[in-house]
Amino acid sequence: MARTGLFNLPDHWIFLFLRLIRVNWRHAMLAGLVGSSFPAQSPVHADEFDVLAVYSDARPLNDEWQVCAASFVRHRLRSSETPEMLAKAAFDQCLAAEHGLTQFLMAKVGRESAEIVMTILRDKYLSGLGAAIIELRSRS
Repeated sequence: MARTGLFNLPDHWIFLFLRLIRVNWRHAMLAGLVGSSFPAQSPVHADEFDVLAVYSDARPLNDEWQVCAASFVRHRLRSSETPEMLAKAAFDQCLAAEHGLTQFLMAKVGRESAEIVMTILRDKYLSGLGAAIIELRSRS
């Protein structure tokens, strides 16, 4: 599917965000610790919590939430709103998708853990979408 002009965006704005961030030593160390812990883990038994399985199951809901926000921004990219305000408005318009992911996580990991995860994700996605808006505006 060919894209032109303004619609020459990645399928998920998060990929643009990942290209824009700069890895500092704390991020690199955290990624190394997390990455090295997976091969060292013993197999998950039926009565244990498997974070990777939850992530795999939640991914379509997470993607839906990101696509909703990116779609909202795509149509308002040339507005006079600040990138932060536009990103916040995008996620405010996508509360149904956010709620679906929240409900799924609450069923899998409990209310408190789900709220913590969703707060972290929302903050991360708000800053990432804001950075993507700045980058896309600078291109036009």
